[in-house]
Amino acid sequence: MLPRIITTLVGWAVALFYQLERTGPTVPDGPVLVAANHPNSLVDPLVIFHTAGRPTRPLAKAPLFEQALVGIVLRGLGGLPVYRKQDDPELMHLNERTFDAAIEALLDGGAVQIYPEGRSHSDPSLSPLRTGAARIALKAEARAGWKLGLKIQPVGLTYVRKSVFRGRAIAAFGEPIEVAPLREAYERDAREAGRALTAVIQERLESLTLNFDHPEDIELVDVAERLYAREKKLAGWRERESMAERLPRLHRFAAGLRRLRAIDRERSEALSAKVRRYMRLLTLFGAREGDVPKRYRLGRVLAYSLRQLSLLTIVLPVALAGYAVWFVPLKASQWAAPRFRAELDQIATYKVATTLVGFPVWLALVATGTWLLAGTRTALVVLLVFPLTGLAAIAWRDRQEEVREDLRVFRRARRLSRGRDRLAELRRQLVAEFDALIEEWGGQ
Repeated sequence: MLPRIITTLVGWAVALFYQLERTGPTVPDGPVLVAANHPNSLVDPLVIFHTAGRPTRPLAKAPLFEQALVGIVLRGLGGLPVYRKQDDPELMHLNERTFDAAIEALLDGGAVQIYPEGRSHSDPSLSPLRTGAARIALKAEARAGWKLGLKIQPVGLTYVRKSVFRGRAIAAFGEPIEVAPLREAYERDAREAGRALTAVIQERLESLTLNFDHPEDIELVDVAERLYAREKKLAGWRERESMAERLPRLHRFAAGLRRLRAIDRERSEALSAKVRRYMRLLTLFGAREGDVPKRYRLGRVLAYSLRQLSLLTIVLPVALAGYAVWFVPLKASQWAAPRFRAELDQIATYKVATTLVGFPVWLALVATGTWLLAGTRTALVVLLVFPLTGLAAIAWRDRQEEVREDLRVFRRARRLSRGRDRLAELRRQLVAEFDALIEEWGGQ
């Protein structure tokens, strides 16, 4: 029960911190090795806890087990320590014990998380994978006489504004990889079979994640996909599409950029420069998501404004109560997280960790005080109502940010009519160039 309770709690926390989505097949029953990329430190296991649909024992670097809160959570989840050379080279021999424990968990029909990159990072592309995941999977099948039915579940984790509260995150689950068919290769050459399986895992993870040559390519592809989708009427002008809808198109644009850069560098640079001009012009309108419509109809704008204002007004009293109730732990977490001076891939981990500690402690203190002053029934009401006010505050915050951005874009579009026309013309030119490339490449 303990792993299931902890998994549920931390899953809720990460689902509140991010606008979290999931796509792809369900995790199969039986022994499964969940292999994921690692862009966001300890948040990555939390995302998988919430989206996998079943408990999964995480492998994590050994120093984390020595930390007070994190260590307790990892041990409660049945976590397994991985000893890295950069942490303590003298302890690396203990990895055999860890690998054996992971194999035993798989032999018992469990699910184990592993991050084959071997490190958390903010690089724009997947790192070359280490062979640990493949070795664990092959040894487990070999010990079971190749009748275990072990599968490797690839998961691609993608974040947008990953260090920011209410950023976006998506866990893309790919088709499971069967391990038993590698029996012959393993018995012939275990090391070569491990490398071959690692190559398959790398290929699957690359197909589930966005990979770029340079960090600046991320925004380049994001804007190109956005303008193309709206010009082609695949999405509304101010629509906030889900990451699940956008991800396949983003994959195609990222692959297209790499291909064009490889075969025609000059054309690639010219097209990228034009997209950057579009990006600079777009920032004048304050359009962080969506795009700037070619034209606005005043009646629709007024109807939209009245509808959204009504919704915000109805929820406002509960949202204000939520802000008041949770003001102390909110400010405490905002103050504490920056004190850790974390790297980009660790910021969200500290924010979620301080939230996981601060908010339940605050709720417990308030409920205890209420119980002492007003009795059990009132304390139970506090335990029920306070979390609901917090959810209302989050929902109100998300909606008002969207409405403020939509109205800001509308006001600037009315004032900067020439800029709006220039955006439309640039968008038309870029889409024509994208379509020309698609036709040249046979629709790929």
